[in-house]
Amino acid sequence: MKKRLLPDILLLVALWVIVPFLLRAQELNKNIFSAGANQEILIGYGNREGMEQDPFNRWFDQEYSSYQLNDTLIKMMASTCFSDVNITIVLGTWCSDSRREVPRFFKVADALKIPEDHIRVIFVDRDKTSPEINLTKLKIDRVPVFIFYFSGKEAGRIIERPEISLEADMKNILTKK
Repeated sequence: MKKRLLPDILLLVALWVIVPFLLRAQELNKNIFSAGANQEILIGYGNREGMEQDPFNRWFDQEYSSYQLNDTLIKMMASTCFSDVNITIVLGTWCSDSRREVPRFFKVADALKIPEDHIRVIFVDRDKTSPEINLTKLKIDRVPVFIFYFSGKEAGRIIERPEISLEADMKNILTKK
């Protein structure tokens, strides 16, 4: 039994050293000052919590609370199973369209009970790039963009602003699956 103790201790020490490094490598909601935007922005992978923090919560909370859901369309989509649906949102916290549409999207997502772990958020700078993330395959020209995937295959996008409304555009994408 004493022979087993040393490997266990070495394993714990290795994890104690390696885990913090790995966690920093996947830092969420990284806040930087952008000279191009002349303001603080979020960059890289993130989530809703980043936008609920100061200074971003000023626009997020206001738009979220003031958006009026289309209850009829929400009820029509309420029975949708989101287990095989994943959504990637690419946005700029400096962008007025992102500041308008992303909080509205989260209000719709909350009403539909879309699991947060099915929503991936990527924050970009004014050049629509994000360090350490290769966005080439996503072909991002404008933000925000909401990319809907069913079983890993892209099913549709909402780019910059909805054609009709978030609820109507989402319903159209969801019914195509």
